[in-house]
Amino acid sequence: MEAHEIKHYTHESDSFRTKVFGIQDGLIGVGSIILGTAGLTRDPLLIVAAGLIATAAQTLSMGVGEFISTRVRKQIIDNELRKEEFEIENFPEKEREELVEMYVDKGLSREEAVDMASKLMRDRKVVLREMMLNELKVTPEEFEEPAKLGLLMAGYLFLGGVLPLLPFLLWLVVPVGYLVAVSSSAAAIMVTLAGFGAAASKYTGLPGWRMALEQVATGGSALLASFIVGYGLGRVLHLPPQLLQ
Repeated sequence: MEAHEIKHYTHESDSFRTKVFGIQDGLIGVGSIILGTAGLTRDPLLIVAAGLIATAAQTLSMGVGEFISTRVRKQIIDNELRKEEFEIENFPEKEREELVEMYVDKGLSREEAVDMASKLMRDRKVVLREMMLNELKVTPEEFEEPAKLGLLMAGYLFLGGVLPLLPFLLWLVVPVGYLVAVSSSAAAIMVTLAGFGAAASKYTGLPGWRMALEQVATGGSALLASFIVGYGLGRVLHLPPQLLQ
């Protein structure tokens, strides 16, 4: 059997998670507000205004939120690493014994574990990495710059929010009509969700069609529910007829 290289993508997981979260939040979160407003009123200007406000608010809040959360997470891990470095530098025997216990727990005999730990203690960078992997349960590759992730979140959320708005923006210029605008907006959301779902199969190992179907099913449910709520509110609140027609 020929050797086959299996690619791993854990080093890209943070970026891809942020992209998916951003585009989903835009498509589903902002899209639900847009279609919910479309259920409430048929005034394209109000629909566009609601969509733009939601897109701006979500883009700023989620971008900043992603930056802060990943920055705090990184600061916590950096602090733990400094503690480990201090212990390795000042209490090498204690760290050596921790390594021994770690390898014994993994199945090595105590003699083998002692030999392995003694060899590793010659290079403190290797010891630190071992502690990261086995004690802190993290790898250095999984951390990306908070600013980068914040910008990714904001950028993809903005794209996800603007996409379902395009048919309504077009409606302000060209009389495409209410049904065309609503159906085009929903279709754009569904197609994009399916595309990102299929792309996620590279990271999850699951079939692309299954990932796409999950995205469409969950996203479609949220959009439909929002439209129904908006439609119901429009009738319950007795909005002026010109807004409902």
